[in-house]
Amino acid sequence: MSAVNTLLSAYSLFLVAFIYMSSSFSSSLVLSSDTENKGANAYRFATFNVAMSADNAGDMFEALKDTSDARTSARCKNLAAIIQHVGPDVLLLCEFDHLGEGGDDGMLAYFLEHFLGKSQQGESPIHYPYCYLPPTNTGLAIQQGTDVSKAPQKAHGFGRHHGQYGFVVLSQYPIDTDNIRSWQSLRWADMPNHRMPKHFFDKDTESALRLSSKNHVVVPIHIEGKIIHVVACHPTPPVFDGKERRNLRRNADELRLVSDIIENAAYLVDDAGQTGGLGEDDTFVVMGDLNADPTNGDGDKKVIQGLLTHPSIKPLITQTASPENNHLPRHIPTSDGSIESLAGSNTKHKSRATHARGLRLDYVLPSNDLVAVDGGVFWPSSSSDTYRFISDNSGRVVSSASSDHRLVWLDLALNHGETR
Repeated sequence: MSAVNTLLSAYSLFLVAFIYMSSSFSSSLVLSSDTENKGANAYRFATFNVAMSADNAGDMFEALKDTSDARTSARCKNLAAIIQHVGPDVLLLCEFDHLGEGGDDGMLAYFLEHFLGKSQQGESPIHYPYCYLPPTNTGLAIQQGTDVSKAPQKAHGFGRHHGQYGFVVLSQYPIDTDNIRSWQSLRWADMPNHRMPKHFFDKDTESALRLSSKNHVVVPIHIEGKIIHVVACHPTPPVFDGKERRNLRRNADELRLVSDIIENAAYLVDDAGQTGGLGEDDTFVVMGDLNADPTNGDGDKKVIQGLLTHPSIKPLITQTASPENNHLPRHIPTSDGSIESLAGSNTKHKSRATHARGLRLDYVLPSNDLVAVDGGVFWPSSSSDTYRFISDNSGRVVSSASSDHRLVWLDLALNHGETR
């Protein structure tokens, strides 16, 4: 068991900087007509589950480099085109394979240079000189010697190799690597009032199992003389379990961990031994595929509703995707394309969907001292020129064209005169 608990090392603060010599580098990109331009003092934060993971370590990277793999190449070019089109200043990529201990095995550098760094589908290249690839619990065996490739459920986070389904933070502004914090090794049993199912796991697993299925991190980013703390995570889906509902319970507790980090809960001890979470005056943005919809699908809706209405998080204003309402603040990201694509679905609030099944799973949630200027979900309608980024040759919206998730973005302005 000691090997499981000693993974956190210098890798946990691994930062890779990619320097591009390009006169086109700018934090204010010119966007196409169906994505609003950022305001002069606004910064675009985005979450995107790109589904760039494979069951065998290195397979996704090999497919990315294989120019004869037309399907993967086209899909990843569409992913890059979407990112280029929206132009986030700070971007969280979920389900992006990398080294399980943290750091880049080369795939991120390759994607940045050969996909994001080159024009895709007529969009302008985009560059991210600051990147953070945190360690992850996915594919990390709970019991030493377990072959997770055959039993991925016996890892701290579901995965067939260590590093599968990891996430990455990309930024056009400096990341304060010395002050990144993570709660990868926090045990589920150490959360007060945890909801781990009783008598389901064996004693050894129950005492060792970590709470975060990937990782929970706080990444400080310096923007315009201010530090914005990106609180990033990717909780387990609340499905694929049994009567014990272990995944539903774990998803709920992973969401509670986000709230506890925001609230500076006393029980918290991060991977470096520092107690507590964010400070009372810390500015933050919660970002991630949270695998929880407040009105549709599976999961504990009260927990995600509690996070969305947390007193430290900016209250978000409901916005429909109807053209006549486009003059209103779009604080809850929406799209027109989702309404069109999900016309036959029974899900509620279709305009807010971020997943192909009509669920709102992906979020950008700012603290109260930030001003939400604009926002959206990249889900273009069939009349848009960018519809081809998410559709196949026959014009159908399919996950294989890009991802089963949609990119979600918010434009946030720094309000120096307002405090929480």
